[in-house]
Amino acid sequence: MQINAERISHDLDHIAAITETPGAGSSRPTFTPQWVQARDYVIEQATRAGCKHRIDSAGNVHIRPTALPWESRAWLSGSHIDSVPNGGKFDGVTGIVVPLEVLRAAYEAGITLPLELIIFAEEEGTTFNLGMLGSRAWCGTLNVERLTSVRNRDGKNYLEAGANFGVDPSKFSADRINPAHYCGLIEVHVEQGPAMWEQNIPVAVVTAINGRRQYVCTLRGTANHAGSTPMNYRKDALAAAAMVMLSLESCAIAMHRQQPGTVITIGRLNVEPNAINVIPGCVKFSIDLRASTDEMIAKCDALVRQNIKGICDQRGLTCEIVQTESLPAMPMNQSVCTAIRAAARRLAVGEIAQTTSGALHDAAIVAPFVPTAMLFVASRDGISHNPDEFSRIEDITTAARILAEVVRQPLVAKTLKLSQLNHSDRSEFVKLLGGVFEHSPWIAFGAWPKRPFSSIQNLHERMCDIVTTAEEEAKLSLINAHPDLVGKLAQAGELTAESTREQSAAGLSQLSPAEVEAFEKYNAEYRGKFGFPFVICARDNKKEAILAAFPQRLMNTAQQEMTTALTEIYKIAWLRLCDLVEGDLVKDEA
Repeated sequence: MQINAERISHDLDHIAAITETPGAGSSRPTFTPQWVQARDYVIEQATRAGCKHRIDSAGNVHIRPTALPWESRAWLSGSHIDSVPNGGKFDGVTGIVVPLEVLRAAYEAGITLPLELIIFAEEEGTTFNLGMLGSRAWCGTLNVERLTSVRNRDGKNYLEAGANFGVDPSKFSADRINPAHYCGLIEVHVEQGPAMWEQNIPVAVVTAINGRRQYVCTLRGTANHAGSTPMNYRKDALAAAAMVMLSLESCAIAMHRQQPGTVITIGRLNVEPNAINVIPGCVKFSIDLRASTDEMIAKCDALVRQNIKGICDQRGLTCEIVQTESLPAMPMNQSVCTAIRAAARRLAVGEIAQTTSGALHDAAIVAPFVPTAMLFVASRDGISHNPDEFSRIEDITTAARILAEVVRQPLVAKTLKLSQLNHSDRSEFVKLLGGVFEHSPWIAFGAWPKRPFSSIQNLHERMCDIVTTAEEEAKLSLINAHPDLVGKLAQAGELTAESTREQSAAGLSQLSPAEVEAFEKYNAEYRGKFGFPFVICARDNKKEAILAAFPQRLMNTAQQEMTTALTEIYKIAWLRLCDLVEGDLVKDEA
């Protein structure tokens, strides 16, 4: 199959011309006529290439070859077609036209590829002032209440604006992402940074996406007459805000030295009363904090709060800091990254570089549910969200060839093979499986003599047997090794990688203040009654179901809850084993 660079270039030019601002960049707010026209262009092109499409209840478009059933496992690839005001033609759209071209090339070659193109609705966040709404709603990490609270320039919320374009909250639950239908997600995107261009790196595999916290900070002083109020009597909120901005900039520079990619941005500023002859009495501004690990995000969060409070205390002002968003740093799936590197080698592209993404993408939302990685294409001078944005067509074509090569290969391998575990020594076995039961490597230690295991299920049963036959003190220790849901460790970014993914998959990283308060209340009540944390298999539930389970289980006895907690732990361990191990029986073990 042949990837056609001219077609990719035409797609990009055609979609770029669909804009509210002709001659001044791409402006396609979600659900506007321009967004719909661009979306429909992609659907039309795919239909000509023998594809079918459907629109899910969150407004995302799914496109597959007609011969590929919707319930069959397939690779997922796509991005977004909405844009920032006066943006460039490559951001988001590159990730749409690449899988589109792969589907066209396969159709011309008479091949049915296991590939689904997805157009995520409202990624940028500029239409409704909150990003990645389509992917969040599809994955169930954003509730209906939140989607009704965000509004576009016409005053319509996401559900109202999207009603004519497939958005239907009554079908959210039934239409939610089904991980069993996907081998993995590869999102192709322009880098939006200067590093790859400066180092002449055409494409790179993304190994992690930075996490983000956003805040609205309000500083309150005293509005007063600009002429008659001496400088030493002033409580100037704008002067204090200026000090805060410089302080946070210095903080970000220092943290970047410890962990490259750490950034803090103040992007919006409102001053009251905003009069030329009045000392500002109130200033409200936004803060955007990003870093590649949850530990660094938590560290910067503490510094942001400490610096703002210190400056306000020094100047006699009050401050209020409201966290409006918290998304964890998201490592990409190693197996998918490996598949991308292997595909590049087979195509004689060579060893491709690896990088991390400072910008957030829909891939970060999908990653807790489906093995995910990203493929970056170099951006000239790192310019993005700007009409001058530019990426080379030949680099985008290379990304398309790599995607096609990955999709044509057998499904991505899991990290471990059962035969490897069966032949490992005890220390290696514990190292590989010690995290299957939270902070309890003693279970893997005890299961090692039970080798060889005939299947993943057999391995799971033997590990559970170690728990079942353990003393009650050991069982309690295992239960107590689990963190509180939405507890202090989660809020500080100190959970294990497995727990972070599991809580995120249940929507617990996207809670309103009222929901956080409810979890804290229930956690305290549960611990107070039973003496150990509430344990539930988060990946089998969503936050609404988890909150509903608290009052029901609080009516149980301690023994009943201990049994229930262990049952849930066994479910968690089973899912973790399925993530890790491929059941590759060899002849001498059959």
